[in-house]
Amino acid sequence: MQNIFENCSYHSKYEPYFLNCTNTTNQCVLIQDVGIIQAIDFWANLCIPFTLFVIAFILNGYYLSILIPEFRKMNDTTKKQYIFVVSRGISSLSASSIMMVLRLLKMLSTSFTVYFLFFLIDDLSFYSLLGSYVGSTLLLYLATVRPIFYSIQISVRIVYKFALVNVLLAVVLAVTTAIFQAAEVSDGFFHCDVQHCQPIINIAMFVIIATSFLIPIITLTFVLVTLCFQKSRTQSIGNFTVDNSVYKSARTRLAWTLFTFTLISLTEMIPSSFLVNLRVEDTITICVNFYQADHLFIPAIMNSFQTLAWGIALIVDPLCALLFDPRIRKVWVEHVSRLSIIIGRSFEACCHSNLNKEIQDK
Repeated sequence: MQNIFENCSYHSKYEPYFLNCTNTTNQCVLIQDVGIIQAIDFWANLCIPFTLFVIAFILNGYYLSILIPEFRKMNDTTKKQYIFVVSRGISSLSASSIMMVLRLLKMLSTSFTVYFLFFLIDDLSFYSLLGSYVGSTLLLYLATVRPIFYSIQISVRIVYKFALVNVLLAVVLAVTTAIFQAAEVSDGFFHCDVQHCQPIINIAMFVIIATSFLIPIITLTFVLVTLCFQKSRTQSIGNFTVDNSVYKSARTRLAWTLFTFTLISLTEMIPSSFLVNLRVEDTITICVNFYQADHLFIPAIMNSFQTLAWGIALIVDPLCALLFDPRIRKVWVEHVSRLSIIIGRSFEACCHSNLNKEIQDK
């Protein structure tokens, strides 16, 4: 078989994958494009996101280690506010861990079932995370703007039921999307081909993603605007009291959440809208993608931005909670104080030991 790259001045390690791709006369340029795309994918879709997801996993784990014990100490009135917050923290932790594993799975040849399970957990984490944003935001609105209704009509049991509904809806969406996502990257009980299946799936995924992100954005914007124009203090209802500092903290956190969420939405919907009519196989090392390698730079970059945005968002969310939630901030400040005391004592002990050693040597 003739090597179609033998007359090229540039040679790539990916050439063996494309020796049968003879329906082009521009193979020398295309093989360079393949190398660039693979480099983008390696750094911007594997290494950097993996690092971000590790940081997100640590932050969310630490945040939950503070939140869950505090949640157990709360009375029922306060718990109503934090049920969706706990759900959001668990979803973020699950999402960051699964995204780390998915980065590694892309380097391996894996079956449809394995891909489906990981996509299922991944999508379940993200959809339940989106629902938790909506739930916690609406509860914050009711607690500050409609405190009497919130205190009398909204019980802990009702909030738990809403949280359960959120999980069930997330499961339905996750199962649907995970099947098609797994079919695109691995052969299962059906194969999602480029010609017929992928365009339909792209449209369906775009509609699901756009709807899933639009609802939280509208909710967050509405509540944030309402809180900004709310002039009177929230009256004390039972054991639930909101003072100016808590009120300001809620607005600040909502603003950060809205900013992060809008950023994620744009990085999700723009690539999805761009890919609706684009027919691209999951792996670059096939002829279909080789022939259009010079047109795959933007999809590769967009896909990378999409992943990076999620990594940043999963870091920002627990970070905002640690910084702007007074209850959580109080705990980690105590942790930092204890740690500084331990480090100080260890340093003093080390210095004292060295001083005694010098005296003995003299």
